[in-house]
Amino acid sequence: MKKLIRRLMILLIVFGLCFLGYYVYAISPKDYEFHEQNYINSQISSQLNGLKIAFLSDINLTNQESITRFQEIVKELNNYPFDMVIFGGDLYDDQVFKTDEVSQILKSIQCQYGKLAILGERDEKSSLEVTQVLNNGGFELLNNETRPLYYKDTSFTLVAYDDEYDFSKLKEAQDKLVVGISHQPDTFIQAKNYVDLQLSGHSYGGSVYFPYLGSMFPIEGAKTYNHGTYEEKNATLIVSNGISGPSSFPYKVFCPNQVLLVSFYSKSNDV
Repeated sequence: MKKLIRRLMILLIVFGLCFLGYYVYAISPKDYEFHEQNYINSQISSQLNGLKIAFLSDINLTNQESITRFQEIVKELNNYPFDMVIFGGDLYDDQVFKTDEVSQILKSIQCQYGKLAILGERDEKSSLEVTQVLNNGGFELLNNETRPLYYKDTSFTLVAYDDEYDFSKLKEAQDKLVVGISHQPDTFIQAKNYVDLQLSGHSYGGSVYFPYLGSMFPIEGAKTYNHGTYEEKNATLIVSNGISGPSSFPYKVFCPNQVLLVSFYSKSNDV
C-alpha cells in the first residue's frame, strides 16, 4: 500500500511539473488577465472616490502577431469602465514598425479624462518615433515633469520621473493627492518620501516569481521592488507584470501578463 501511495505521489508530481512546463512555454507568453485593484487612502477626496485608472505597461511589440494580440487586449479593455489610461513604457521590444496600425489601436482606447504616457528604456533609442506613435494614438507624453490632472470637479497631482529626477522639486507635504508614474519601480526608493502612489512596470512581475521566495531573476531597475504591491512611509507602489515579456524571455511563472485597473477610494467601506 505504501509503495502504491508513493508511486501515485511521484506520478502527481511528474504530471504537475509537465503541466507547469507546458503552461510556461506554450501558454504564458500570450496569456493575460485584467487585474482590478483598489487603492485606499484617506487623502482621497470624496470627488475622487471611484476614479479608475487603466495602467498598461511593457507591451513589447515584436511582430504582426503581437500587434493583433494587443488589438484584442484593447478591445477587451474597452468593455471595462475606466476614467483615464496611463502607459508605463516599452511600447516596442526592439524595432519600431507598423506605426500607423499601432497608433490606430492606441487611438481606439476609450476614456473620458485623458491618456498619458512615459517612455521605458526600450523606447529610448527610437524615442522620437515612439513619441510620434503615442501622440498619434492620442497620448500625451510626460518626461520628468509634474502636472495637475482634472477629474470631475476636482484634481490631483501627477508626476512622471525616472532615476535621474530631482525630487527636491516636489514638496514633501502636498494638499492634494500625488500620483507618480515611473517605468522602473526602484525609483520608489526615493519617491516614497514625496508621492502617495507610484505606478510602475519594467520588472515583468519578476518573470519567474515564487511566493515567499520572490523573483528568481530580478533585473536592473527592479532589484528591490518587482512584484505586486508595497507600502512604505505612507506611500504605495503598485508594480504591473506588464502585457508581455521581452522576446529574449517571454515566459512567466506565477506572474501572468496583465492590464491593471486601479480604483481610488478614501475608505475601505466605500468599495
